[in-house]
Amino acid sequence: MVFKNTILSLIIGVSAILMSSCTKDEPSVLKIFVRSQANILTPNAQVRIVGDINKDTPEYLDEKKTNESGVAIFELDELFDQYGKNEDKVAYFTVYARDTAEFFTLGTARAKQHLTSTETIIINE
Repeated sequence: MVFKNTILSLIIGVSAILMSSCTKDEPSVLKIFVRSQANILTPNAQVRIVGDINKDTPEYLDEKKTNESGVAIFELDELFDQYGKNEDKVAYFTVYARDTAEFFTLGTARAKQHLTSTETIIINE
């Protein structure tokens, strides 16, 4: 009986360790909040992010429109998959944003793997 309890405890312990190691990592997300000069969130603004290769970020380009809350959400897991195993998984971006203006407003952003990073850009009108 003691032998069965020992074996059962061992199986439960190993199972618990294996189950905890199978947790899924959080997604890598960059949220860009676009605001007007009056500090109002701007829906349907065009937002473009470009990887800064001068700061060792792989080439990357993505473009989205802000949602009704004035936020553009970029999922960056594919970008971070390009990094080597021992590399610091931090990406730097140049952010371009505009609503109805002819020219883009520039900003910068930084994102880390498995985290949600945020940046706010105020559009020049």
